[in-house]
Amino acid sequence: MSIITDKKYLSMISSSLDKFAWKKDNLANCRCPICGDSQKNKNRARGYFYQKGNNLFYRCHNCGISTTLYKFLEQVSPALCREYSLERWKSGENGHSNYTKPKFKFEQPSFEGKRINLPSVEELSQDHECKEYVLSRSIPVAFHSDLFYAENFAEFVHQFLPDKQVGEEPRLIIPLRDENGNLLGFQGRAIYPSEVKYITIKFDEEQQYLSYGMNRVDLNSTVYVTEGPIDAMFLPNAIAILGMNHELNPVVTNAVFVLDNEPRSKQVIRQYEKLIKNNCKVCIWPDNISEKDVNDMVRSGSTRMEVLQTINRNIYSGLAAELRLSKWKKTI
Repeated sequence: MSIITDKKYLSMISSSLDKFAWKKDNLANCRCPICGDSQKNKNRARGYFYQKGNNLFYRCHNCGISTTLYKFLEQVSPALCREYSLERWKSGENGHSNYTKPKFKFEQPSFEGKRINLPSVEELSQDHECKEYVLSRSIPVAFHSDLFYAENFAEFVHQFLPDKQVGEEPRLIIPLRDENGNLLGFQGRAIYPSEVKYITIKFDEEQQYLSYGMNRVDLNSTVYVTEGPIDAMFLPNAIAILGMNHELNPVVTNAVFVLDNEPRSKQVIRQYEKLIKNNCKVCIWPDNISEKDVNDMVRSGSTRMEVLQTINRNIYSGLAAELRLSKWKKTI
């Protein structure tokens, strides 16, 4: 039953996978939506779905990701992933199968109706102002279905927090969810020049930890932690702490912090010093990198795999991190 269910859900998402094709009865191929595959040759497709036992697995020969179909769906289509998990659970499959038992959410009444009822970027026309912004930032297509457009930001915010004072300008809406997919808030990113690029809205002011990407991350693997959500969209298994004034959720125990490449920023240096003091792993960018952040590196021509390789070659902790930081930081 499980292989039939796996093939059913793979077929359901296949139309959104570039260059998708069945090679054999239980072997399919596509361009990898996780890393974007080859940036030089758009016809190369190095992502493969293959049968192992009675389940489908996914592997990309470009970025090296190797995972279950459940984890793949969790990355590219959280909504479909929940349907898939529920169907396999309802069929009586046990915890040893290739899926995660669905987590049934019993929300408190105060959180009822917390849904984003806006058009997704995926639904917008190619010439729409928000779609053009997202494309200009080279944000991977796999994320377009979970990014939204608010024509009037204040009007959208007031659906949740009627007394919140914010501007009425159009903004890109980036959902902020917990590990179970519950919506805890969102960020509004200005799509036109603005004094305030990001505005973070959280429904519960008592919420201590608020990060982007917690609903799609694998806590058993290395988690790359960026400052901004858009940067996290270019790295595998990544979350964003929404700026340097926010703390990391303690459930994330295997983290590598990837701060912006700003060696002349006192704030960035102080954050590095704090992380190093706490014995955290940090990426300290090599001197030949001039771009400010991960997104800028991709927009300047680097592939996501090249950026990831650069990060992995420049991870430091402890005394080695202190020595590298002393060389990296510039006198202002």
